[in-house]
Amino acid sequence: MKIMCDTNIVIDMLLEREPFVDASCKVLTLCEEHRIDGFVSASSITDIYYLVKKYTHSTDLAYKAIGKLLEIVKVCSVTNNDVLVAFQKKSKDFEDCLVATCAKSIHCDCIVTRNKKDFEEFDIQVVTPSELLQQLS
Repeated sequence: MKIMCDTNIVIDMLLEREPFVDASCKVLTLCEEHRIDGFVSASSITDIYYLVKKYTHSTDLAYKAIGKLLEIVKVCSVTNNDVLVAFQKKSKDFEDCLVATCAKSIHCDCIVTRNKKDFEEFDIQVVTPSELLQQLS
């Protein structure tokens, strides 16, 4: 199974945000153990760095977080075509549209996010971490 992890899943794990951290950690552990193929978009990496630095006030911790993340998931390139496709859709949330476009371009089975409604318009399966864990059990 190939999944695209939305930024919030990674941030929940890295910043230990309750009550979401447990399910997000379990999903990312499955990726780390190579039981599923986990991806984040290249554009999400910069967002994750920014958010970790913002909340921890530490460049060092932000780089450590990215380093750990790179051991767990693969980074999906964001191509010129991906940006053009997302742009042409004129979605209310360009960032989510770009993540969905990238997920479709690398043939992910689903996007894993806490905010399913953000991805309803993109014609790709969307599941929460808990739903994914239930599907896999």
